[in-house]
Amino acid sequence: MSAALCKTGFTGVYCTPHLIKSVYEANNDLVLDSLAALQTRLNNENINLELFPGREYYLDEFLSGYLENPLPLGETNFIMLEIPIHISAELIKDACFLIKRRGFVPMIAHPERCSIFSTSAKKEKSWFGFTGSQRNAKNSKQYESSRLIEYLKDIGCAFQGNFGSFLGIYGEAAQKTANILSKMRVYTHFGTDLHSRAGIKYLEGNVKGEK
Repeated sequence: MSAALCKTGFTGVYCTPHLIKSVYEANNDLVLDSLAALQTRLNNENINLELFPGREYYLDEFLSGYLENPLPLGETNFIMLEIPIHISAELIKDACFLIKRRGFVPMIAHPERCSIFSTSAKKEKSWFGFTGSQRNAKNSKQYESSRLIEYLKDIGCAFQGNFGSFLGIYGEAAQKTANILSKMRVYTHFGTDLHSRAGIKYLEGNVKGEK
């Protein structure tokens, strides 16, 4: 997989294993040790790919405890946050505010795949511009989504879009939302979200490699 990434043009990769209670629970030391061992192997095999540590924290009731000793992305202060498919805006706000209070910057992973950020609007203006009746818009999902995104941007959150979403790998709804968020310049970062060698295939010819 590392060799394939190099061939695609990547020179560095942020490795962000999931951290979900009772599902993926490797501690930070294990993540760092495993990353160091893999980096040594890559160096020995002359695979020029630099690895950077990180985690993808799941937003649930255990998040606060994990933030006592978090593992940010590389030498940055970004904490990657995965938001459940169905969750309230208030819980997202509370979690991001907590991360900020701990001195880190929340980076929301693939928001286009989360229903609270999705939209069925036919035009971007009807999502962010509130065309039609303002009173009706306030009761709409589009209004809630836009208000949430504006709040998260205001407190300094980052947003990471997945290349696969733009290619339609996660379905039409995610692809549509990704394009709208991109047009509205919500995204601050982009990632591959690769989990296996099979995922390399969609990168070839579609993504210009970089760290």
